[in-house]
Amino acid sequence: MRIGIDIRSLSAGKHSGVEEYICNLLPNLFRQGSDDQFILLHNSWKFALPEEVLDWEKFPNVRIIKYRWPSKLLNASIWLFRRPCLDKLLGNDIDVMFLPNITFFSVSKSIPYVVTFHDLSFELFPHFFNLYRRIWHFLVNPPRKARESSRIITVSNSTAQDIKELYKTGDEKIAPIYLGISPTFLEKQSELRLPYDKFSAGKKIEADKFETQDQSAEESFPLNSFHETAKEWKVRKRYRLPENPFLLFLGTIEPRKNLTSLIKAYNEFRSKSNLAYDLVIAGSRGWSDEKIFRAAEVSPFRKSIYFPGPILNDDRPVLYSMSSLFIFPSFFEGFGLPPLESLASGVPVICSSSTSLLEVFGSHALTVNPHDIGEIAWAMERVLTDSALRESLISQGKKYAREFSWEKTAARTLEVLHEAAAS
Repeated sequence: MRIGIDIRSLSAGKHSGVEEYICNLLPNLFRQGSDDQFILLHNSWKFALPEEVLDWEKFPNVRIIKYRWPSKLLNASIWLFRRPCLDKLLGNDIDVMFLPNITFFSVSKSIPYVVTFHDLSFELFPHFFNLYRRIWHFLVNPPRKARESSRIITVSNSTAQDIKELYKTGDEKIAPIYLGISPTFLEKQSELRLPYDKFSAGKKIEADKFETQDQSAEESFPLNSFHETAKEWKVRKRYRLPENPFLLFLGTIEPRKNLTSLIKAYNEFRSKSNLAYDLVIAGSRGWSDEKIFRAAEVSPFRKSIYFPGPILNDDRPVLYSMSSLFIFPSFFEGFGLPPLESLASGVPVICSSSTSLLEVFGSHALTVNPHDIGEIAWAMERVLTDSALRESLISQGKKYAREFSWEKTAARTLEVLHEAAAS
């Protein structure tokens, strides 16, 4: 079978949940679909594909077709004329198209297509999006994409239910398929921690013990049992992370993530406890984030709040393992990869009791009302001071995270693609 896949979402030069989904799912699809041919469509005027994606062509059943048209021009043509059809750009013998994300696309009527909906936040919480994003979603017309598709993949039962209710779509058309997790996060980082207990706030690292002269952290430590500790120090230096133990958020910095409330809850937590933990809010900037940075600027603990920016993929497992607690108070999520990665890394998690987060994480994280700042602050203190609860969240979380794999996600996705092609 010849499967066409739209990978234009990798053309934006950023790395969010959608890019994570594509970059982890597709190599596993290629391995499991060894009898299938995969023809990938990429288009970008500005951005080249990263090396890890170009390496996909080393698979004998993969070919990437690249175009360099201005994306806005291509999108305008698709919106106005429903041309070009993506399958035509890949050749005339595609059996099924796979669209891993909602965006501008058109497919020939004779070609079945499968589309992934990661969430319907743009329908349920339009006030979290700026005017540009709202217009973009209106023009893309997700209801039509859902209606004309052969099958719909969702990343949670919660999103599947939203599609049924909002788009009046039948059960038989929707396939909820949970995301996976990279084995990298399940690897034991190290028992040898930096010289402070990350659950004992206030004990600072003795920085002079780790000073080097024009050498990287990798070179400063012997490649032995201290090698992982060197990685931690390297990550701390690269992102200018605090020397104190810290609480962590990782995700796109945008209103939907409820970061203003996180900062206010952190203020309350610090004011009411004697625990001197810092707060690290990591990730790429999204949209309408001015209030978030303003909340940090006016915080009485502003010197303890850090925004290190985007985190490289290779550094994420180390960053998680360095943190004392991961907090994800999002108002709405389609799935929630960062909390799962934290659990796999042996870090206790606090997340919202809303939408898919409650479905996916349930008793494996301490869930809170995202609208209740006091409850979020209480949860921070409880996890950090109740050792029995903390150890339970860590041990059960690591065990639970092992139930997820991209191999499982790919196997079920491949089934859906074959079913769509045969329909």
